[in-house]
Amino acid sequence: MTKMTLRDNKLGGRIPAELGEKLTSLVAISLRNNSLTGPIPASLANLSHVQYLDLSTNQLVGSIPSGLGLVKSMSYLDLAENLLTGMVPPSLYNMSSLEYFYVGANMLYGSIPNDIGSKFPKLKILILSINHFTGTIPSSISNISSLTDLHLKYNRFSGHVPSTLGKLRALQVLNFGYNKLEADPYKGWEFITCLVNCSQLQQLALHSNSFGGQRPGSIVNLSTTLQQLYLMDNRVSGVIPADIGNLVGLETLAIANTSMYGVIPESIGKLENLVVLGLYNNTLSGLIPPSLGNLSQLSVLDCIYGNLEGPIPASLGELKKLTVLDFSSHYYLNGSIPREIFKLPSLSWYLDLSYNSLSGPLPNELGSLANINKLVLSGNRLSGKIPDSIQNCVVLEWLSLDNSLFEGSIPRSLTDIKGLRLLNLTMNKFSGNIPDALGNIGNLQDLYLADNNLSGSIPLVL
Repeated sequence: MTKMTLRDNKLGGRIPAELGEKLTSLVAISLRNNSLTGPIPASLANLSHVQYLDLSTNQLVGSIPSGLGLVKSMSYLDLAENLLTGMVPPSLYNMSSLEYFYVGANMLYGSIPNDIGSKFPKLKILILSINHFTGTIPSSISNISSLTDLHLKYNRFSGHVPSTLGKLRALQVLNFGYNKLEADPYKGWEFITCLVNCSQLQQLALHSNSFGGQRPGSIVNLSTTLQQLYLMDNRVSGVIPADIGNLVGLETLAIANTSMYGVIPESIGKLENLVVLGLYNNTLSGLIPPSLGNLSQLSVLDCIYGNLEGPIPASLGELKKLTVLDFSSHYYLNGSIPREIFKLPSLSWYLDLSYNSLSGPLPNELGSLANINKLVLSGNRLSGKIPDSIQNCVVLEWLSLDNSLFEGSIPRSLTDIKGLRLLNLTMNKFSGNIPDALGNIGNLQDLYLADNNLSGSIPLVL
């Protein structure tokens, strides 16, 4: 037998030591995605011909046997998603034939050897994510010229990112999210300028670290192959570059929860492949650029909190794939809500325009939001009656219209929305009786009607 593939089953118990004692001709072993327990048998070191070993997604415990490093023929080693502990044995860093090295999602600790760049001449993918690794990222890693994917997220790496990473011309994925990496106004951002040389880069994830100071202008010169850029949850400051539109391959742009300020540049409308745009929790100001309407692939537009002003452009109604739209908490955002936004049946997750200075009535087009789950328009100056067309929002679960100027009676059409769980009409000018039929909304859990002009008795069905 040269190949053993038992992946994706419900196998339990320990891996028998006999596997490494009797089946010494094995070249490939895959036990991935089972329920195997116990330690990795040290006898696997006897499998001198093995090139492919996949023990991932099990419940293996204990340390990684150092003897595995003696299997010089190994090109693929996957021990990810287990319960392994301890340090990666130094012998594993001497496996010069290794091309794919996965030990993510365990409980391993220790640091990356300073000379790792001379240990893995053929390595293509290195995944150490979701462990307890510490120390700095060694600059010698830049000598692994074949490296395409480097995943170090969810660890405790610290210090500066080596600027020499720009030597990795084959690099496609660089994920350093959720660490303690640093940069300040004077040092630590040089690596961004050097990554301009990585012409195949597709993902750059630097989120949830301690990067501070102004982001380098050279970020707009990164490869046009870049699809995902994550800078959120850092102390990065400065403006969104006017030339951000150069990154035409972007599908995800996440620079939320930083200290970015200034306007949203008009050139952002050139990112026609963009699917997710996360700009929330910054201090962005100025107008919402109408060019956002050019982002025909956009699914999520999240811009909670800031100092944006002026009207919401009607061009947002061109975003036919939009599922989330959130421009809440911009006090100076004013004018009426464009009818075009209510004509987006793609809005299925939520629409949140709360706590702005929006005014005017809700149009009948509100009923076109047939797939909306959550509608939050609280804390504005919206007025008039709730249109009966709201009954067409048949999957609505959360409706918040509180702290506004709505008037008239509570429409009975609301009672046709059988999945409604929360209804908040607090602090408006509603009058008349509370409809008995509200009690027929079987899923209703939270009902807020305080501070209105309602009269009559409380329906017994409530």
